[in-house]
Amino acid sequence: MAQAIRLTLRMLAERIEQLTAQVNELNQRLARLVEPHAAQLLVPVGIGPDSAVTLLITWDNPSG
Repeated sequence: MAQAIRLTLRMLAERIEQLTAQVNELNQRLARLVEPHAAQLLVPVGIGPDSAVTLLITWDNPSG
């Protein structure tokens, strides 16, 4: 039983590492897409690449 629990926890930990790496890669790609169009969105604390892309997509008329 203990061996099965250790194996399960190890597999879960590996999956978490894989998913974390994928999230980091996607955030880097999104940041590279946002930078040429609205790099200022990436500066404020709390606005990550995913939020910046959402703002770019939904922003009606940023210049007024």
